[in-house]
Amino acid sequence: MGHFWTYYEMENLTEEDYADEMMKIMDEFKNISNDVKDNNVLEEKAWRIFIITLYAVVIVVGFVKNLVVFTVIVKSKQLHTVTNIFIATLALSDIMLCVFNLPFQLHYQMTSYWSFGRILCHTIMPLFAVPIFVSTAAMLMIAIDRYMLIVYPFMDRMTNKTAIIIVILIVVLTICFAIPSILHMQLHEVDIPEVNYHSSQCIENWPSSSRTEQFLYSTGVFVVQFAVPLIIIAILYFRIFLVLKNRPNKRHDVMRNQKTNKILVAIVLLFTIFWLPWNLFGLILSFKSTSILNSSFKPYINVTDLLLKIIAMSTACVNPYLYGWLNDNFRKGLENMFHGRCKLKQFQRCSNGVTMHNPSRTIDVGLTTAL
Repeated sequence: MGHFWTYYEMENLTEEDYADEMMKIMDEFKNISNDVKDNNVLEEKAWRIFIITLYAVVIVVGFVKNLVVFTVIVKSKQLHTVTNIFIATLALSDIMLCVFNLPFQLHYQMTSYWSFGRILCHTIMPLFAVPIFVSTAAMLMIAIDRYMLIVYPFMDRMTNKTAIIIVILIVVLTICFAIPSILHMQLHEVDIPEVNYHSSQCIENWPSSSRTEQFLYSTGVFVVQFAVPLIIIAILYFRIFLVLKNRPNKRHDVMRNQKTNKILVAIVLLFTIFWLPWNLFGLILSFKSTSILNSSFKPYINVTDLLLKIIAMSTACVNPYLYGWLNDNFRKGLENMFHGRCKLKQFQRCSNGVTMHNPSRTIDVGLTTAL
């Protein structure tokens, strides 16, 4: 990069020397540009179309599904329970992930150019982890609440107010946890119109004297965001599994418990399968391993990161199904909302003399019980 910085010291050069120097700069930029293209398979059209399509599907499906879950829980008073508060929190964090985080991440990694200014560089990028932390914390609290409800059914449950306070504390703590990343975020901009070179990079830049702190922080993120929640959730659901298995029940209850156990196993397995690869890959990259950066794998680093990331984030599409659609009370709440609107339309048509309202088709909302 020596030629690039001497550009600003060319005032005393002759025209001939200046022209020679500019030719050297242009040749060096061309070499760098070709090297970047050769070392990034995302420059290939097929890969770009595949990645963009994949992200678009996850963003749209995840947003719609979680919006439905959040809306049903908020509007259905019978669903205002502790577990559903955490499910609504999980849905809202996944909505934030789909709307604010993934589009910015996709654009930046596909273009290798940060187009959103200094302020968003210091907020959007480091706060990318916040909805992820909130999601895993919400799943952990759902597991704790279910554990207390099933294993210790006669103990007093936490109140809705306590659950809301816990959600607020989770958000505050996750933002505090992102502060080191915010402080070390930097926007590097280089603009040389004469050689048509423009670069804008939003990167987390730790000084060489803070490598130990960076190692500890990256490891801490991996432990807090993935390892600890996974271990606790697995232990709690295993205990629930044993309790339900050994509890004498009627045939109907046995079938329901089997369904519950399958959901619990699916939650743990999917959480591990979806999140482990990206967390391990991010942990390895954070150490800036020269063996990886200088190996034949280098052209695939960006595309691998994008693929593993979207696999992890696709839990935003799976969570509504596991926590919402498989929940009988949630489905009843959704039906009540839908039929409530249908009944309103029927009543309006009836008042206009179009048709008669059929009382036998109404659903008693009061019969729906919450978790």
